Amino acid sequence: MLALISALGFGVAAGGIIGAIVTGDPLYTITWSIAFAVASMAGVFAAMGSFTRGVRNAASAQQVQAGELALARVESIRRTGLSVNDQPQVEISLTVSPRHRPAYTTLHRQIVDIVELAQLQPGSIIVVRRPDDAKANVLLELMPPEDWARLRDAERLRTGGERTVPLASQAPAWISEPQTLSGAASQPGRPWRRVLFAGAFLAAAALVLLPAYDSIARTAQAWASGNPDAAGVVLGDRHQEIVDALEAETGGTQFVRVGFYDGYAIAAAPSAPGALTIDTYQFRYDRTERQGPELIQPDDPAAALFDAEEVDFSRIPEHVATAMEHSGITEPDSVIVVVERALIADDTGARPIEVMVMLDATYKDANVVIDAATGELLR
Repeated sequence: MLALISALGFGVAAGGIIGAIVTGDPLYTITWSIAFAVASMAGVFAAMGSFTRGVRNAASAQQVQAGELALARVESIRRTGLSVNDQPQVEISLTVSPRHRPAYTTLHRQIVDIVELAQLQPGSIIVVRRPDDAKANVLLELMPPEDWARLRDAERLRTGGERTVPLASQAPAWISEPQTLSGAASQPGRPWRRVLFAGAFLAAAALVLLPAYDSIARTAQAWASGNPDAAGVVLGDRHQEIVDALEAETGGTQFVRVGFYDGYAIAAAPSAPGALTIDTYQFRYDRTERQGPELIQPDDPAAALFDAEEVDFSRIPEHVATAMEHSGITEPDSVIVVVERALIADDTGARPIEVMVMLDATYKDANVVIDAATGELLR
């Protein structure tokens, strides 16, 4: 279960990282940070649990393991550097002499009680168990049955041609298969677990990214077109879509101001339909929110309001292009577009709706004002 939780957590973290990179949304940053910490802890505990179970199961298996007993000589021994509960794992070079097949040499690793290391000095004759006759793997039997203890002791006294365990140089090498820490041959893996964990990882990542699919698609399309700025708010083509989202948030179509910036839009609108108190609303990360009262309330809110349905917001890219052409700033560092009523009434006494395009470059900046209804350049 912990391993599955870890896979899910890492999937959430991966999705959160991708979402944070693509959208810049801090919620994704918070999500992947928490998910990564939880997944890491679950993974550590899962690994520790698996490690402990492996040692315990292998030790239990060793106690009840069936298989042929055989004499063997320790040719060399060294520590691997790993230990469990202060008991070292050692790598032993053995010459094994089975009763019913030719002798062979092999390398064997096993956790050994430190008090039993004296029995495993080079040249020592020991008893081993061969769980599978078709494999070179052995298990140490340091407390063998009495009859095998007598055979072991007798072999220790033999020399020259009397030996039943030949010299290592006289026996071919036979490589043991991968082993557990306690020395038993490792069991076949369970491929379905890998499939399960991979599926959990991918599913979690996909679910986390679900709200950002549109942003990811827009970003990919913008990069593919060679114009990454098109994925933003002000230089993209979603102005009408953004205003529709702000209308849904405010509950009406009346606004004092709608401003489009690089990655977000800010609107000033009545705090409730028909109200003359003005609040600030934000569109960012493909969601809207009310941010509270506007810091500077208009002196005459009713006169400052305009109906968004009177403005064709889909023409914003056209107005930006007009401003660039008029100002000569074709590659600005920053573009801001603000739609609001003119501060000064015209000859008819009306305050027309204007689109102000603010362009900022390294050595030059410009404010270009365009009539929202006609697209005419005003100043």
